[in-house]
Amino acid sequence: MLSLVAMKRRSIVWWVLLGCVVCSSAVAAGAPVRHVRLGSYRVERDVKPGHNKVVGTLTNVGRVPVHSARVSFRLFDAKGHAIGRATDEVHNLAPGQTWKFHAVARGNVSRARVLRVEER
Repeated sequence: MLSLVAMKRRSIVWWVLLGCVVCSSAVAAGAPVRHVRLGSYRVERDVKPGHNKVVGTLTNVGRVPVHSARVSFRLFDAKGHAIGRATDEVHNLAPGQTWKFHAVARGNVSRARVLRVEER
């Protein structure tokens, strides 16, 4: 027959192990680790009306190459109405490398807001 102290120890060990499993599962299911960092960006107007770009930088801050990365933006006109999207993509971004993107922004674009940064 187990003593009361041994039963308490066994119960404590069981709860600690259960807590470790729950914590590691939560970390694994949490937000993905980002290997890229979006720098500043802006809308750059072209001399031809309606031929604008969203330009900025994306840097691989990880220790391994990023197979592909994509930046997507929502575009707005001067009145604040959403008028479209702009996207650009890069392949094989080496660790520490910074990519200058040029996402084509058709229309009379006044500002852009980042929608997402994806990496693979």
